[in-house]
Amino acid sequence: MIIKVPRKVKMASHTYGIKCDSRQSLSAGTCGLTRHIYQEIIMDPSWPLSQKNQTLLHEVMHLIERFWVVKLDDNDIDRIAEGLAVFLFDNLGIELDWSDVDLPD
Repeated sequence: MIIKVPRKVKMASHTYGIKCDSRQSLSAGTCGLTRHIYQEIIMDPSWPLSQKNQTLLHEVMHLIERFWVVKLDDNDIDRIAEGLAVFLFDNLGIELDWSDVDLPD
């Protein structure tokens, strides 16, 4: 099953944009980041697909952590995101289509 990555996601009452921008992620030293002040998730488009998919789940877990006040450190979030990635992509056969996400590079 192919699912398009949307340009926006809603968590609780907040809407966050999703965009790809290698300059911003490289300057932060990550393959993805969540900027709450701008309500956006920024992904590095140069990473392999499996890394982008897992990183998106990782950043979404940060939103869940923030808005549902779950106490998790970054290692916990990474382990949960990796587990979700295996379940969704390897076991359920879900594929993410990034074609709708803005690629400003």
